[in-house]
Amino acid sequence: MPDAPPGPPGIGEGPGPFVRVLDVLAGLLAAGTLVLGVLLLAAQLIAPSALTMAGWGPATGPGWPRVVAHLTVGAGGELVVRLRGRMARPARAAADVMVVVAAAVTIGWAWWP
Repeated sequence: MPDAPPGPPGIGEGPGPFVRVLDVLAGLLAAGTLVLGVLLLAAQLIAPSALTMAGWGPATGPGWPRVVAHLTVGAGGELVVRLRGRMARPARAAADVMVVVAAAVTIGWAWWP
């Protein structure tokens, strides 16, 4: 049987252990950021009326910029996670690094003063 012609570089090779670690980290951060965004959305919509009805005084919620940032980074990260199987190894690693950096920046901006 003749050998198959070589494809583009980086395609067809399995990801190395470093890329697999990046895959896991990016997937966890993307999913966590998306879940956190959904929880912040619920808090933004429910907290003001719920806390006022409970007699704890007025509340504003976490704020729309934080909610939108978490939802955007989480959804974008999940999109990368779904599409990375079609990417070559260097592009896959770069996409994972972008997800990790975006999640870290979002968490740093939203949660630390």
